[in-house]
Amino acid sequence: MTHSAGSCFILLIYTTRLLAQLMTVSGQAPSSTLPNKGVQLYLAYEDRIIPDYSMIYASQFYDTDKNNDHLDTNDALWCQSANNVTNIGVWYYPNGTEVPLFDGPFDDPSGVPEPLFNKRFSGQIALARRDGLSGYEGLYKCIIPDENGVNQTLVVGAYTDTGYNNNDGPDADPTMQFSLLSTSRLATPPVFSLSFNVSDGPPTNADCFVNGNGIPTELSRVIVNGPGSVTRVTVTVRLREAGNYQCNVFNDRVTAGNNGNIGNVQALNSATSLSLSVSDTPTGLTATRLSTGLAHVRLSWSTVSGANGYEVYYQLSSNTPVSVGTTASTTINITSGLIQEIAYTFYVVSYGSASLPSDNASAMLTFSKLLSINKSVNVCFRLSSS
Repeated sequence: MTHSAGSCFILLIYTTRLLAQLMTVSGQAPSSTLPNKGVQLYLAYEDRIIPDYSMIYASQFYDTDKNNDHLDTNDALWCQSANNVTNIGVWYYPNGTEVPLFDGPFDDPSGVPEPLFNKRFSGQIALARRDGLSGYEGLYKCIIPDENGVNQTLVVGAYTDTGYNNNDGPDADPTMQFSLLSTSRLATPPVFSLSFNVSDGPPTNADCFVNGNGIPTELSRVIVNGPGSVTRVTVTVRLREAGNYQCNVFNDRVTAGNNGNIGNVQALNSATSLSLSVSDTPTGLTATRLSTGLAHVRLSWSTVSGANGYEVYYQLSSNTPVSVGTTASTTINITSGLIQEIAYTFYVVSYGSASLPSDNASAMLTFSKLLSINKSVNVCFRLSSS
């Protein structure tokens, strides 16, 4: 049996169209990747869970099953939760407005919002891309409740392929801001934060050091809404050490390609730093009982160079220390709150405007009960008769 060239051409066209249809199956929501606890981001096209504040490009997420995997999973970017309820979550554009929600099928030929839309399923919500990302690049935010019903925020930086490839890494402000978080300057070690802004890409991670040595930190990030897609990064530190504090910020683009080199663009991490001092510990602390009351005391200590002030505490046994207040002087009288026949420990710490508080100086004093002296007085009355 013979076939004409025309019939072969028609068969080729039909086969090509069939393959195209197979490659653009709408796909379904992933079912095997939902977390048992908490929330997560799932990039279906790459079949991997990605970290919060990851950086991706347009050719990594779609509104169809682009890679035609055996599970027929739609290759959107999925925001997932262990809270397996329906109609969950919402995605936001980089400018803070909500990405439109779409209830129809993924492959609906008309009426689908462009370039992106939300689509909800049980325990997850898709960020699906129908068109290009030009003009819509930046930090996308998903808010979704966890298994306890508490809203959690996940962030991803989404860019055009060109924008991703040409990105040279995140830009951190060169200087950090210091803030003491401890509710008491007596806390050991003190708790403080270092904060800075990051632009030109999401800060996936921040590694921090003091004097070149790595230190443990707690990382938090908040988007500063606007066209620049800026992230406010805060690291919480529990340490009392003077020196140069430095944080290096990087994202997925820095570690992609050949050690961050894609094409002719080398992506690097970005560093920010701040020098912190520790105020010197007061010396020569003495506690002297005053004669103005049964439980009055005067505390005195030597001047600490560079200190802005001093905070004074007293402690009864193992109870929580009580702050008497702050003073710029090196002497303070305590005339209330203390009682007789009790042993007290008194503490003084020094502090500066941009430094960590000192270790404490301490002194003990017991208010012994004063002995009372009773005196008898003889009074004579002279009686006279008239």
